[in-house]
Amino acid sequence: MPHRTSLASIIQSIKAPWVLLLTLDAGAHIEKVFHVPDGFVLRVVRGAKCRTAAALFQEFARALKLPDYFGHNWDALEECLADLEWLPAKGYVLAVTEAEQVLIKEEDDYSTFLEVLSDAGEAWAAGQAGSGSRPFHVILTVSHQQRAARAHWSIPEVGLDAEVGHRAKVSRKQPPSVK
Repeated sequence: MPHRTSLASIIQSIKAPWVLLLTLDAGAHIEKVFHVPDGFVLRVVRGAKCRTAAALFQEFARALKLPDYFGHNWDALEECLADLEWLPAKGYVLAVTEAEQVLIKEEDDYSTFLEVLSDAGEAWAAGQAGSGSRPFHVILTVSHQQRAARAHWSIPEVGLDAEVGHRAKVSRKQPPSVK
């Protein structure tokens, strides 16, 4: 019988994957179906407000209360996500709702977005300026109905309960082979 673990256990780890896809029932809210561990910070980023890179930067600034010096570009976002000194916590969970909407008008930036998020998770895992390593994970949430809206999510998918052994049931969905 495979060993089972919860999404909360994955979130408490400093190990990759740092960016996950979670499919929820339509109308379900991440804050209601998943509770972060004590001492962790959960911030919700509204994916419907992130259709362009400029809008994404604005929404991340709102959700995380990024400092005034935030430069509204990819490098600045990566720098701020790898710092978060104004938001002290034992660990960080960012939930991006309606993830099928993220960068829908600028699809070429989607891979950059994922890279920035993964780099932030890796930076936190390595330890920040003497503050030690901390978990940092981003959960992109999408409804079952909208799951197919993006052909390639390019991130591991996880359920609320995960099975350890296949990268904690965080198994990549492979694109269909072209014949």
